[in-house]
Amino acid sequence: MKDGLQNRLAELLADVSGAPVSSLGPESAPGVTPGWDSVATLAFIAAVEDELGVAITVPETLTIKSLGDMVRLVAAKTGGR
Repeated sequence: MKDGLQNRLAELLADVSGAPVSSLGPESAPGVTPGWDSVATLAFIAAVEDELGVAITVPETLTIKSLGDMVRLVAAKTGGR
């Protein structure tokens, strides 16, 4: 289930950052992944909230240091769907 969620989140991240989805993995991170900057982070969080219907709090945003972190956060909120 997590692989499907990771792929879905990678597609959202690719949309907002311009990075090829094939280059995105759990270790992808802002400042390291081309196009993933602070503006893309905000757009990514908004896209995840809109697409998956989850609310991400400000304290939770501070824990998102990689795509893997986002996958774990969203999986915990959605039961992995």
